[in-house]
Amino acid sequence: MKHLHKKFNGRNVLEDVSLAIYPGETLGLCGKSGSGKTTVGRCIVGLERPDSGEILYGGVNFLSENKRNSSVASTRVQMIFQHPETSLDPRMKGMDSIIEPLQIHSKCNGEQMHDKARELADMVGLSMEHLHRYPSQLSGGEIQRIVLARILSIGPQLIVADEPTSMLDVSVQAQVLRLMQRIQEEKGISYLLISHDIELLHQVCDRIAYLEEGSILRVEEM
Repeated sequence: MKHLHKKFNGRNVLEDVSLAIYPGETLGLCGKSGSGKTTVGRCIVGLERPDSGEILYGGVNFLSENKRNSSVASTRVQMIFQHPETSLDPRMKGMDSIIEPLQIHSKCNGEQMHDKARELADMVGLSMEHLHRYPSQLSGGEIQRIVLARILSIGPQLIVADEPTSMLDVSVQAQVLRLMQRIQEEKGISYLLISHDIELLHQVCDRIAYLEEGSILRVEEM
């Protein structure tokens, strides 16, 4: 991210934000409510467009008008939201939610997609019973695991996690964070972990960037 600026209703939300995320690392982004940290994440995954600046991956600018670049961005960079249930269609069972991105982005046939979904479910610690339930029949931690399996189905290299455990019980928070760390070790995925909880960030991050009123104050090595 280079020199990102963003205004909403005339107010500066991001002011000259520059950050690098390295392969296989977890970069924490810490700040109070309203500091602009969620906006940074939404800009990275393309849900918001900065007024100026660049977002580069391997020298490719995701903000260019090139449709191929946008397509690359949509598969390589994914986001986990604070309210994971908003990522799932309430009318779709877990299996269908995991298969949906495979139908769009892969060349697998139906049987291969079901096999892949079962493999992903096992990776995130879900049983076949979970896959046959609707989101309303799952706990918050189970929903977050479905979301993670769905994201992993298209092989992202960076996951932006916006307060991914703040809506979960403390014991479930630890389980989800351990799961994310294990997947990172196996897949070499990078995380941008957005949180106001500095203690949590100290536990799992390689570096922490501190954001205040839309500007990076400092980046701290762990």
